[in-house]
Amino acid sequence: MNVRQTDPKPTTGDGWTRRMGRAVLRPFRPVDEVARAIDLGVGLQRSTATGRRIVVDDLGTGSDATVVAALMARALAHFRHDRVLAVDATGREPSLATRLDVEEPGDLAKADGTAFETVCEGLGDVTDRLWTARTDPADPGAYAAGLLPVSRFFGVTIAVGETGGGFLETVAAGAHSRVRVVRATREAALRVGRELDVLTAQGREDEAARTVVVVFDQERGEDRGLDVERTARIIAGSGAEVIALPHDRHLAQGTAVLPRRIAESTHRLVQTVALAALDRAIDGGPNTGSGR
Repeated sequence: MNVRQTDPKPTTGDGWTRRMGRAVLRPFRPVDEVARAIDLGVGLQRSTATGRRIVVDDLGTGSDATVVAALMARALAHFRHDRVLAVDATGREPSLATRLDVEEPGDLAKADGTAFETVCEGLGDVTDRLWTARTDPADPGAYAAGLLPVSRFFGVTIAVGETGGGFLETVAAGAHSRVRVVRATREAALRVGRELDVLTAQGREDEAARTVVVVFDQERGEDRGLDVERTARIIAGSGAEVIALPHDRHLAQGTAVLPRRIAESTHRLVQTVALAALDRAIDGGPNTGSGR
């Protein structure tokens, strides 16, 4: 789809020099890098006996969880052979529809779950395997009345919303995995650490094991005192997987995300996040045999 005419000219995640160097060196990529790309693609194609539901939120840190959800949805839809649904329960801009470059975002309340054809009438069409819809963030009843009847037609459903929102927390109670997208700050790291400690203290280690934490540097060096590697090791002690997502100039624009414009490292890391969430949604915890 085309970028809306009101959007500024999209910038690229990688600078010109890096893009040129990447193009020249692409035929000479190391064998292990090529193998890694193949493993990611194969992993994202894992079949599911029933539809898997993945919840994405910002843990109240103000991070752009929506753009991560949009990238995950695109990655899954690109590799998988079944359908993917992305639901926006944030109620803020830039919306999921904006990030996916969809003019008609769809409305979960208008999606008739009688048959797939009637479901599609209420959804926004992104690609031939990806659909999207919005819903009221505060309405917990939209889960049973809207999402459950609709999600049975999709192999993977991603719901992104505000932490504490009635809809999101209702979905989270029955979700197969959860992605917490937090800002790359010491305060946010402490917050997610406390959240996971509470789960462990309450004997809910299985929920921690089904969690993927994305430390997102969306403001470029927002907290230069944050030791990302050390923070990741500490948080990972809870059983959650931690993935650092560096700053990307294209994502920071806040407009439609064009896959060809984001940095190559962003592509790889978002696929890693999607695979980690999918593995946990299928296996109930880390898939130690996935080679990651």
